[in-house]
Amino acid sequence: MDKAKTALRLLAEAGMKKLNISGGEPFLNPKYIGEVFKFCKEELNLESTSVVCNGSKVTEKWMDEYGQYLDVMAISCDSFNSETNEKQGRGETGKADDHILNVRDVADLCKRHGIRVKINSVITMYNILASSTGCYLTSSYSFFFVTFSEIIGKKI
Repeated sequence: MDKAKTALRLLAEAGMKKLNISGGEPFLNPKYIGEVFKFCKEELNLESTSVVCNGSKVTEKWMDEYGQYLDVMAISCDSFNSETNEKQGRGETGKADDHILNVRDVADLCKRHGIRVKINSVITMYNILASSTGCYLTSSYSFFFVTFSEIIGKKI
């Protein structure tokens, strides 16, 4: 942790204002990222901290201990339809509903802790038509950001 703190201090001195942790699943080492966020908020006074995860390892205990140091949690969810997730190779066959329920549970945890939620989706031919359902669920859960990109040269 000392090396990380040194590196983060140098980045802050060079002008870093925000920190986003992503890649792999950051919550495989929850205490470490929690301490990083705590350091960034308490010692470096960063404007914003965020994490991109799939939500599967986020716990209420972590949120109680470190949630106050996190501003935004982006949760990867390509569809709110289990069959669509299975077609895209997301989740185990027959267990895609678990991920959808988990995303909702984590979003509720974030809401209770004052953390904004962003949903990250890869839009494909399997979920393009389900996107409107995602937008409806997004508005009902008060997620703050939905992005749609180009799909192979076709604007949507």
